[in-house]
Amino acid sequence: MMKKFYLIGLAIVAVTIVSCRKGSFLDNKSTASLNKSITFADSANTMDFLAGLYIDIAYSFPSRPTATATIANNLADFSDMCDEGTGRYPAAGNFDKVVTQGTFASIFAGTLTQHYSDFYADIRNINIFLQNVDSSPLSAAKKTRVKGEARFLRALYYSYLMRYFGGIPLVGDKVFDIAEPGTVIRGTYDECVKYLVGELDAISPNMPLSYTGLDYGRITKGACLALKSRILLYAASPLYNGGSTASGTALIATTAYPSADPNRWETARLAAKAVMDLGVYSLNTNNTTAWGGNSAGLGYGFYKLFITRENAEFILPRPQVTGKAVEAYFNPKSRGGADFYYYPTQELVDKFPTIKGLPITSDVYNATTNPTGYNAANPYANRDPRMSATIVYNGSLMFLNSTKALAEVNTYVGAANDGIVAVSSNTATITGYYVRKMCDENGVVTGGNNVDRSLPVIRYAEILLNYAEATNETGNQVEALNTLRLLRVRAGITPGAGNLYGIPATDTKDNVRALIMNERGIELAFEGHRFFDIRRWKIGPQIDGMMTHGMQITKTGSTYTYARINVTPRYFKDIYYYFPIPTDDVTFNPQLLQNPGY
Repeated sequence: MMKKFYLIGLAIVAVTIVSCRKGSFLDNKSTASLNKSITFADSANTMDFLAGLYIDIAYSFPSRPTATATIANNLADFSDMCDEGTGRYPAAGNFDKVVTQGTFASIFAGTLTQHYSDFYADIRNINIFLQNVDSSPLSAAKKTRVKGEARFLRALYYSYLMRYFGGIPLVGDKVFDIAEPGTVIRGTYDECVKYLVGELDAISPNMPLSYTGLDYGRITKGACLALKSRILLYAASPLYNGGSTASGTALIATTAYPSADPNRWETARLAAKAVMDLGVYSLNTNNTTAWGGNSAGLGYGFYKLFITRENAEFILPRPQVTGKAVEAYFNPKSRGGADFYYYPTQELVDKFPTIKGLPITSDVYNATTNPTGYNAANPYANRDPRMSATIVYNGSLMFLNSTKALAEVNTYVGAANDGIVAVSSNTATITGYYVRKMCDENGVVTGGNNVDRSLPVIRYAEILLNYAEATNETGNQVEALNTLRLLRVRAGITPGAGNLYGIPATDTKDNVRALIMNERGIELAFEGHRFFDIRRWKIGPQIDGMMTHGMQITKTGSTYTYARINVTPRYFKDIYYYFPIPTDDVTFNPQLLQNPGY
């Protein structure tokens, strides 16, 4: 709660960084608490303080789930709270049940305040830095740069808050003290967007185009423009562009623009185009290097992207410790996995087209074959190569430490270690799938390679999708489809007739919008986007208000049969488009407007 973060003393700031990479500016150079007068008298300590401000840039990536941990510890990237995944503990009152099974509001009345308090604590520390950095011995040029980094981080954390709450309190450069009355009010949605865009416009000209080596992951000009693109895409989207679910003039203006303006899509299009025009970023493309039993190498660039520390696609990366932590989170048990953060759903699997780029039929478990090239009796063959890089399914090939070679993962009923289990169990997959994205096929937890990676907080593919979406909404369907085609080329989908990669040469705005939504769900799966995309598109009841499904596979001899099964029921009400402001903060400061329905 905001009241709590006021208690952080001006003299004490922790600089511990969790899961940073050795050989990065994020290295934990000191675990001591630093006195302000000492910190800013020394260049190294000043830069350590700045590094500490980066701690939550990858906030939307997973934290460790348990059956008994607090809700705040389990609520991280929301992949298990939308249609792309389901949690390891779906029946637990402190996991995805909070959001998906009707207990959302009551939880926020008590313990779940972390998303609010964490970011305001970060913002307060950023303001401490901005108030004191001029007293440091850093050069004038470096002071300008690091102030830009801090202001970007503040804008990023505000943007995270806006995804949860709509308009939020803007505290400027002020460092609040506990003795001050709680009088800060929430800005309108319009005020918040203007403030963040203004900050990013002000600092972007002073930021470098790129960093390498120890400084890789610092804020660049491209990161500023990319965050601006994301903010303006949200601002143009149906929920925020005149689509608030609130009533009353003040609350409507706090949670969205009071009225829709189609010109906001053009503003979003230009913002994405500005990133593209920098000429700095490109898709990580390689469709020739063999991987995962794929001798042709299709989709290798997409797979490799997430296990490479530095590449031209990452705009805002979060360097990680060299090791196998992600593999421990997601790998099947036979490959050393133990945590199983969440499992992909059949809904996500069905989004992936065939290798021809064409959608599978709606009756995918009854039809034998169809013209798209999809075979329901062998459903994982001849699919978009991104599926193999995103999801472990029955028959996926992964490194097995005991044989030092690739071997099949078996998820059929009764398979040792990795076979599908009942929803009430937490010993293995409950959907028939495991997450593969961001995992090295050779990065087995109990053996295999260590992995040197960064997390993709913002990457170029997101910008292309932003551009395609905004371009379609402004009426240029051909340009939007051409942009999507770039992602299909990188994915390793076959060109087909006219080199269209399964995408029509042109189509209606509605059809192109549906195609963009599906492509975004595939490309950005498990990167912290889907939960919020569903909300900004205002399609919650249709997507997150439904049953999620898995695939139960039965093996008889050498024959497999496939049955779609119910996994987790989901519930969605209009109040779920926004999170409630924590009750304690509203009590402390009655001027804070509460979100609709709470």
